[in-house]
Amino acid sequence: MSNYSFNHISTTTDRYKIYISVCNPSELKDKIEFVKAQNIQVINMGKELAEYIDGLDDYTYLNIDVYDFCKNLLEQNKVKINGYGNDVVAIYNVGILMEPILELNPVTLFKAFSKSTALIIIWENQYDIPDRLNWATQKNNYYLDFSDSPLKKLQDAI
Repeated sequence: MSNYSFNHISTTTDRYKIYISVCNPSELKDKIEFVKAQNIQVINMGKELAEYIDGLDDYTYLNIDVYDFCKNLLEQNKVKINGYGNDVVAIYNVGILMEPILELNPVTLFKAFSKSTALIIIWENQYDIPDRLNWATQKNNYYLDFSDSPLKKLQDAI
């Protein structure tokens, strides 16, 4: 996993523009504030998606509804860092996307979105192999595998 700066995000022409900003759980709030200070919208995916699902009257097409909601949420919050270059959006608390009932593949969603917009994943958990994001308590059961579209680690200071 290579290290990149926020300046690289706005100018990259990579096919997949997926970045990771790693922190400890105790540093999450500071990390979010730091990313916001870079003029980047930060989305709490778990909170937004839970509120959306809670408001649904019909769960017949839950996986399609959730996929469309996530895609639209990302689209609506993308911004240009300095008014030029790539659009960027940051997310955190993505575990809800792994819920089996949603029948989603978050990695596929992130990859498709990152073709046109840089996506920063603020990750307060663990990462392995360099492109596998996992939760300490579910290391072998639930993880996000980006091995076919390598993550780019943001080098930042908070």
